[in-house]
Amino acid sequence: MVTGLLDIDSRDARLGASSLAALVRAVTTAAGSASASEGLRALAEAAQAVSGAEIALVRALDEGGAQLEAVAVAAPSALAAELHGTVLPAAELPDAPLDDLARAPAAVRRIGEHTGATRLFLVPARADGFAVSVELFRSGEPFGAEQRLGAELCAAQAALLLRAFAAGGDVSSLARPALELAGEALVVALQEEDAAAEVVRLAAGVAGASASVLWESGEEGLVCAASWGVDAASGLGPARDVAERSLGELGPISAHAAGLPQDCAVSTTLPLGRPPLGVLQLFHPAGEEPEAEQLTRLATFGVRAAHALRTRERARQLALELERTRALLEVIVQATAELSVAHTLEIAVERVAELLGVDRVAVYLRGPGEGELEEAASRGLAGPHARVADRLLDIALGPSQERTVLEVAEVGRDRRLAAVEAASREAGIGSALAVPLMARGDVVGLLAAYPAGRPEVGEHETALLAALAGQLAVAVQNAQLHEQATRLGEEREAALAAERAAARRIRALYEVSRSFAQSLRLDETLEALARTVVEVLDIDAAVVRMPDERREQLVPLAVHVRDAPFAEPVRTILTQPVPFGQRNVQRLFRERRAFRLGSGRTSGEQYLPALVPFLEKGWTAAVVPVALPTEVVASLGIFSFRPGSPLAQETVEAATALAGQAALAIDNARLYQQQKQFADTMQRSLLPHSRPVIEGLEVGEVYEPSARVDVGGDVYDYLALEDGRLAVVLGDVTGHGVDATADMAMAKFVFRSLAREHPEPSDFLASANDVICSEIAAGKFISMSYVVVDGGSGRISGASAGHPAPRIVLRDGSTRSLEAHGLVLGIDPGQEYAESHEELAPGSSLVLYTDGVVEARRDGELYGDDRLDALLAERRALPARALAAAVAEDAREFAGGDLSDDLAVVVIRKT
Repeated sequence: MVTGLLDIDSRDARLGASSLAALVRAVTTAAGSASASEGLRALAEAAQAVSGAEIALVRALDEGGAQLEAVAVAAPSALAAELHGTVLPAAELPDAPLDDLARAPAAVRRIGEHTGATRLFLVPARADGFAVSVELFRSGEPFGAEQRLGAELCAAQAALLLRAFAAGGDVSSLARPALELAGEALVVALQEEDAAAEVVRLAAGVAGASASVLWESGEEGLVCAASWGVDAASGLGPARDVAERSLGELGPISAHAAGLPQDCAVSTTLPLGRPPLGVLQLFHPAGEEPEAEQLTRLATFGVRAAHALRTRERARQLALELERTRALLEVIVQATAELSVAHTLEIAVERVAELLGVDRVAVYLRGPGEGELEEAASRGLAGPHARVADRLLDIALGPSQERTVLEVAEVGRDRRLAAVEAASREAGIGSALAVPLMARGDVVGLLAAYPAGRPEVGEHETALLAALAGQLAVAVQNAQLHEQATRLGEEREAALAAERAAARRIRALYEVSRSFAQSLRLDETLEALARTVVEVLDIDAAVVRMPDERREQLVPLAVHVRDAPFAEPVRTILTQPVPFGQRNVQRLFRERRAFRLGSGRTSGEQYLPALVPFLEKGWTAAVVPVALPTEVVASLGIFSFRPGSPLAQETVEAATALAGQAALAIDNARLYQQQKQFADTMQRSLLPHSRPVIEGLEVGEVYEPSARVDVGGDVYDYLALEDGRLAVVLGDVTGHGVDATADMAMAKFVFRSLAREHPEPSDFLASANDVICSEIAAGKFISMSYVVVDGGSGRISGASAGHPAPRIVLRDGSTRSLEAHGLVLGIDPGQEYAESHEELAPGSSLVLYTDGVVEARRDGELYGDDRLDALLAERRALPARALAAAVAEDAREFAGGDLSDDLAVVVIRKT
């Protein structure tokens, strides 16, 4: 009867068709098996299939009945070989199925830890003195009810299978040669961190040894490499003596000895390999020493163990070599990425020295063209070693263009190096290893090492040197190409910068010319020169000076300072007058010779004494002429306040060029200013010099000349009539210049001569038109407004000859026109002019103006009547003179500061 299964109600779990099919196939296979071992393997595979386990293991009692041994394992082959034969003490077998890995027996927990399993389902089964354990391992979800039921059926079938084979007397068929399985498990040991520890563990486990030690052969005898069941630090002297005596044996030897670990009496030693890598030593209690058959199998295990250890050692050496190779190549990769030749070669020299165990290593690079080798990086070398390297390169290349590592055992005796024997002796070079640096078919240089004695390098070292040389060559060539590209790029940038600077200067000259052409005012022209020089030449300040009228002083007329916070203190220093008789100033104006301001006290005092302390602290300054072909009209001072950026000679030359460009504009502005002053003086001489005083009236006027140099045509005048009224005339003569001045004089004469005889507006304009038609040149005319105002009654009488209508501004701010129309004067005689009449209440004003007010322009837009009315309404409370000035100022501001035509405004206010 089989006991120990779970009491699972069939209503709770049902096996699927695929699971039933797997169990049926396993039972069928077991029934037809020639041995119990074959049948149990089929059941283990069925348990793995129906449960979804990663590992399925079946244990059965061994011959002694004290422990259960793993006799069937369904798992990957290497892992199955390792787990096969592991034991579980029979006393630790649970009485009921167990699914908690933490509560499982120690042997079962070790399997879980070793394989990384997190889930367990263990099913014990007992039948007539036989015991079986089915153990399922996996990670992830717990085993389900269907999977558990399948595992229990497999356990029951395993117990029945063992009882059936026991009845036939074939239980021994369960035992596979344990040491053979352990030998197969050494495949797994190759993947472990410590193969020696795996060997002693496996050997002791499958041989039933109480302890085991693996001894490795060293220069001073055997050394404990790993142990199991015994502390390696404890006294192993007697055991070691026994192991050393077995080194000469060809197979395993069992011998009794005293002082063995764990109170054992028998030592079984097995030399590993030929020549022996070491000795595997197993310890057994007295009476439990291995039999002859086990010793034979132990020998087979020893062969596999020796192979495993030797393979592991070779893997370790290969890993070290690969690590060194990786470290070397990483240097090259980093260098290739960073394009740092010097750093790469220095690191490469150090790594090659470590690789070969030599003190003297060097990398040489070829000079420009096909030049000789030059040392690029080295260690431990002195003297003419580069000459030796040059000859080594010639030999390494040779007629056949050999590119492998060149080995020279004795440089002094090698006939190929006879030409550099003296140089090699001076440099202390006795032997050499050299490999050319080749990249894309070009010889870049040479990598050379100079051992103290005969070169002793293996195939790996030479291959590594060759690979390193190839990588170095590529890195060096890439870096050289990068440096060349960088240099060409810098040269290109420098050329572009020079072109851009030249373009800036040309553009600056154009801007200077354009800005000078836009204005004929001297102050604006000088300011434009100072500002442009500072901005274009990247200097800190500029000053333009001109001689005063008596040529006693150089007077600063324009100053521009780059940094606004320093403008005021700098202006205080730079605007001090300079004596015109100073020697350098005289040479500048006579010989057009620029000069620099030195830091010495003498030179500083000759120009600007206040500037000397700053020149001594690093300021730099120069003065250049602003010269016409015939004369020097001004001086231009340029200043740098930055000690680290002094004025260069090219900056002084550029300033001279800009000053020359500005000289003609400055001279034109100077002449224009003189002519303008003359024209304004002439025009103002035709205007009234005083205002009439009429009771009840307040009179104010403003005249603003245009920016033109020619004399304008605006004219106005007053006359107190005999009846006490005030006659006012305001006209605009066509044209400018001398002709306009003559016509203005004629208009003023006509007014003065006719107003007394023809005081009424209509009669005055008719008479004036007849006179002007006979006197004025063909195609010219005069527009005119004429009004007569009674100061007592405020009555206004007015007429107009093609002139803008006067505006009446009332006390409440409303405005209206004094409408009167007629043909301009000088076109056709015999004209009649209509007359208008209005009453000027106290506080109201009459405003006469020329077209220069309403035709002031900004971007094509006219000032206009509406803007004028709005201003008059806003400023109506102002006195007559102030109101006239407000109109003129508003028109000027609207036009941007410069008027294109003269304007005149006359205001008559009733008090």
